[in-house]
Amino acid sequence: MSESNSDRSGSSLRIDERAGAVLAEHAAWNEEHRHLSEHSLSALRDSGALRLLVPERVGGDELTFAEMVANVREAALYDGAAAWVLMVLVGHSWMIGSMSEDLQDEVYGADLDAIVPGSLAPVGSATECDGGWLVDGRWPFTSGAVWGDWFLLGSQVLEPGDRPRLIHVVMPRADITVDDNWYAIGLRGTGSCDVTAEQAFVPTHRMLDSGELLGARSPWSARHRTSLYHTPVLPGLSVHVAATALGLARAGLDDAADRFGVQDDRYMGTAKSRRPGLHMRLAEANTEVRSAEMLIDDTVGLLRRAAEGDDSKALRAHAKYQGSYAIELCRRALDRVTTAAGGRAVFDGSRLQQAFRDVTMASQHQVADLDTVGEAYGRTRLGMDPGPHPL
Repeated sequence: MSESNSDRSGSSLRIDERAGAVLAEHAAWNEEHRHLSEHSLSALRDSGALRLLVPERVGGDELTFAEMVANVREAALYDGAAAWVLMVLVGHSWMIGSMSEDLQDEVYGADLDAIVPGSLAPVGSATECDGGWLVDGRWPFTSGAVWGDWFLLGSQVLEPGDRPRLIHVVMPRADITVDDNWYAIGLRGTGSCDVTAEQAFVPTHRMLDSGELLGARSPWSARHRTSLYHTPVLPGLSVHVAATALGLARAGLDDAADRFGVQDDRYMGTAKSRRPGLHMRLAEANTEVRSAEMLIDDTVGLLRRAAEGDDSKALRAHAKYQGSYAIELCRRALDRVTTAAGGRAVFDGSRLQQAFRDVTMASQHQVADLDTVGEAYGRTRLGMDPGPHPL
C-alpha cells in the first residue's frame, strides 16, 4: 500500500486564517486557565484538523504526516498550546488506527472529532480478568485531559517475569479522574494534567500489546487503504513534536525581527537594528529553523519508506534522531534571539517569550532526549545494534 495524498498538504491546510484568529484571540485565556478554552477547541474541531489521521474506514481523512506537519505548524503560529493539543489528539487518532476495528468504531462511530488525550508511558498496572483487564494508575502529562472523551494509556501487566508485558488501553471518560495539577514553565494552556483510574474494567477489544502498537505491527494496521498505520510510532512522534516546535520557532523569530526593527538601545541612543551581532544572531537562528524544516521533511520521507516496507532498526534510529534534532534546532534558535531581545521581551504578552517557554517545554518530551536517540543513531552508523532504547 502507498499513501496517495503525499502532495496535497497545501490543499488540506485546515488551520486557516479564520481558525488561527480564534486561536490567537484565546491564547492568553488558555495560559491563565491552564487548559484550552471552549473557543479554541471549537476552532480546532470546526476546522476539520482533528480528522487528519482518523481512519478513512470510520469516516476520517486518513491523510499523511506531511499534512499533519503543515497543520500543526500553522496552529503553532497562533498559539503553542492549541498546536500542542492538536498534535497530541491527531497523534492518538493515528495510533487508534492500529487498534481493533471494534474500538475504532466505538470511539469514532458517534463523533469523528472525538477527543482522545492520553499518556503512552507504561506507568499504569493491569491485571487480566474475565473478558478483559482491570487497570489502575496515575498517568502524567495528559494534554487536553479536561476535554477528553476517551483516553489512550500505557500500562504494565502484573504477572511474574523478568520483563513486564506492556500494553496500551483505551478508556472512556467515565473511568477517569482528572487531577488539576498542571503548573509548568511552558505550554501552560495545554491542560497536561495527571489522570487516574482505579480498578477500571477494560474489555479485550480496547487493548493492544505495546510492541504491536509502537512497532506498527498490529493485525489491524494493514486493513486500511493507505500505509499510514504501518508507520513506526516512536519515530513518528518525534515528527509530531517537531512540527509544533517548528511553528513556535517561526512565530518567535518573526516577533523578534519585528521587535529588533523598532527598538532603540536606551544607553547608546542608536537603533538596535544597526547591531552587527544582532544581524548574525538572526541569520543563524533563521538558518537553524530552516534546517529543522528540511530535516522534518526528510524524516517524513524516511517514515514513508518504513511504512511501505523498507523498515529497519537503523532507519527508525535515523528518523527518530532527525526529528529530535529538529526540535533541538528550534530550541537553540529561540534561545539565541531571546538572549539578545533585552528586558522588554520578558513580560507576559510577548510572543517571543511565550514561544521560548513553549519550545523549552516541548524539548523536554521523551522523544526529544538527544542523549538516548543520539546514542542509538550513532551506534547504527558504526554498524552496531542501536541498543536498548525503544525505536
